[in-house]
Amino acid sequence: MSASPDESQKLLPQEKAKSERSFVKRWKHRNLFGNGFLVVPSIFLQNYSQLKPYPLTTGEALFVLHLMEFKWGSEAPFPGYKKLSSRMGVSDKMVRRYAQSLETKKYLQREKRVGQTNQFDLTLLFDALSKVAEVDKKSKVKTARRSNKEFRDAVFTWSGKMVEAYKNLSKEEKQELEEWERTRVNSRDGIATSDWPGWEKYIGKMPEFQ
Repeated sequence: MSASPDESQKLLPQEKAKSERSFVKRWKHRNLFGNGFLVVPSIFLQNYSQLKPYPLTTGEALFVLHLMEFKWGSEAPFPGYKKLSSRMGVSDKMVRRYAQSLETKKYLQREKRVGQTNQFDLTLLFDALSKVAEVDKKSKVKTARRSNKEFRDAVFTWSGKMVEAYKNLSKEEKQELEEWERTRVNSRDGIATSDWPGWEKYIGKMPEFQ
């Protein structure tokens, strides 16, 4: 049930933000979700074409997405080839080729069942994507650490320049700095001597973390 205009105004900031990111807000029409929806990790969409040792083709990726529509729990999905080919708009033979190719690449295991459709086990693909996610996470941590170190080094260098610049300030500038420190510097707001605007013309602005 949707909220009335008055009720929407009463939403807490967190609730309002969540409402703005709802599926309906993104896709405009609520009835688009009448047949359900598919949860897809972004890591799959971002990396399927660069997956190693074997990337997925666009057709194979779409095939995986259609398989996932039939995966409702931990059990492997088991849609028939005819249903998949109908939904994908390709021949039954092409769908089988997608399955065979993914099996050759060791991303899929087909489990034949007597008198029933095959089960399509994508565990190997999920494992490969999980490794990509771990590498991506480590890369981001490494980048963050490098950025932190570069920032600390830049601040240290700038601080040394500030000390040298102070020695070359005129008497009037030193008085101006002292007055600025007396009226502006305070730990509560995090304002320090290094924030004095007068430094900029001598040593540039203090480095900012990117």
